Amino acid sequence: MNRGDVWQIDIGGRSGRRPAVIVSRQAVIPHLNKLTVAEITSAGKGYPTEVSIGHKANLSKESYVQLDNIQTVPKSRFLKYMGALDAPTMRIIGRKIVLALGLEDCV
Repeated sequence: MNRGDVWQIDIGGRSGRRPAVIVSRQAVIPHLNKLTVAEITSAGKGYPTEVSIGHKANLSKESYVQLDNIQTVPKSRFLKYMGALDAPTMRIIGRKIVLALGLEDCV
């Protein structure tokens, strides 16, 4: 498992199974039982905290990373590896996380 990997995850509840991208920092991934992920959806809403990723990571539909939907999920809920996002896309995602959490004044 790596930062930028897209996995099919069982989030539970209403969300159920859906793709999500790992946003935890790489250095800690081997040591954690839970990883922070951002949900991926095919329904873009035009929010400033959304990143269009097209069909990257082998997604079957035009897709969007929703940075307002970040959560920490046990590794046991990661069901299937789908692919990975490239470094430039992950840099954009990082900037949108800062925006989503209102941390612009902290960086």
